[in-house]
Amino acid sequence: MQRINFGLPLADGVAPSTPIAVRISGSIVPTFTRSLAAYPSGNARSVQVQFDAAATVTTADVLIGTTAPALTAVAVDTLLQDEALGSAMVRTPRVWVTLPASWLVTSTVAGHLVPSAMLTTAPLNAWRTLCDPATYGSAAFATQMGTAGPWLYDRGTALFRAYAVAGTLGPLQSAYRETDLYRQRLLANSTTPPSTDLKYNYTQNLALHYLLTGDDRFREAAETIANRSIVSGYTGAISTSFWTERHAGFGLLANVYAARVSDDQAATFRTRASTIVTNLEAIQNTTLNLASAPANKMLPATHRCFAHTPQAHDISEYVNLDGAAATLVCSPWMSAIVAEGLEAWADDAAPADRTRGLDAIVRLGRRLTNPDNRNVMGGRPHYLLGVDGANAPDDFDEHWGEVAYVGAMAFHYSGRTDMTLRTNTMHFVTGFSNDGSIGQLRSFNWQCRAALATPFYLQ
Repeated sequence: MQRINFGLPLADGVAPSTPIAVRISGSIVPTFTRSLAAYPSGNARSVQVQFDAAATVTTADVLIGTTAPALTAVAVDTLLQDEALGSAMVRTPRVWVTLPASWLVTSTVAGHLVPSAMLTTAPLNAWRTLCDPATYGSAAFATQMGTAGPWLYDRGTALFRAYAVAGTLGPLQSAYRETDLYRQRLLANSTTPPSTDLKYNYTQNLALHYLLTGDDRFREAAETIANRSIVSGYTGAISTSFWTERHAGFGLLANVYAARVSDDQAATFRTRASTIVTNLEAIQNTTLNLASAPANKMLPATHRCFAHTPQAHDISEYVNLDGAAATLVCSPWMSAIVAEGLEAWADDAAPADRTRGLDAIVRLGRRLTNPDNRNVMGGRPHYLLGVDGANAPDDFDEHWGEVAYVGAMAFHYSGRTDMTLRTNTMHFVTGFSNDGSIGQLRSFNWQCRAALATPFYLQ
């Protein structure tokens, strides 16, 4: 007999007191359950489930609303074994549990997604063909984990999402291994990844791990790391220091996801996340002096990114300009991180706040998909978009998907009637399909983490 353990993510609507039973070969078996986290409604966001099964058993039915004989829980860590990941050791289950993609997607545990099996035709199937976790999973990571770059952009979340849309074992194993190693490293003040650098501090992968396993160590780690993300960097004024949309976006995501799973600090994290949103709104609402801007930059306030100075991004990357230099820029691809954070915050917000968060996404999507965000040659999105002047063209095809994602969200949340917005968005969707490239391991992380959701908004 083996003790089986997993987290069962739920769509909003199941009370924490709802009984859950496991059935094997037609018979109800003793089952342990506990609610892991709650939606703002009070309903269960995920439930930990344990039961015992013979080694020959490969499938079981989970019955929601059915009572089972009680079972005493055991600690998750006692059900794990040591496994090598490159030069490191991680703890992984002795028995793996996978859930169907249809269930995972409906639960929205990993965001708003569609099963990859539904993506059978171009251009939306590009997220199925290019975002291949077998190619970019933990086997590839193990050979590169000694350098900081592959840790960027929250690999664990990218891999958990790959599992959610497929429901298969491979991406789940990669996500589990790498998130366990990430937790070990970040809590140990590591240099690879550098735990003191905020752009390497994420809670999203830790929260997803907790919701899919019930392992309390990952909930506590999410709280610890969120407490490093105490400000957005954007204080409500146009940023001139080194603090880009990446920092603001991951700071927002860190607090939103920690709030979702925290057992004792959720209010603190939620308040901090709301402050970040307010600061982002202030930047988006700042009146810009566009008197000397090119004609194609004279856009209304309904088209706004989160502007900052080129120095705030990295002045060395504002090069090969296509005109007179701008005083303000935004990063089209890093803006996807902010959009993801705004949506997650809005999903947990009261109606008025939800409207605020989604409106910010709509304005951002209209700005990024506007035709002036296209290289003259090839039509790919710019690496840096000049708000009031020249753009820095992108020499590579690694950022089509992020702009497509933000545009798709904007189309969806604006009511799905703005056909100009949809047409502009489809330029980048088609570009990702025809020309998109994942040229390095961290490119998988940024293109296949948030943007994997693009088909959901366009279906």
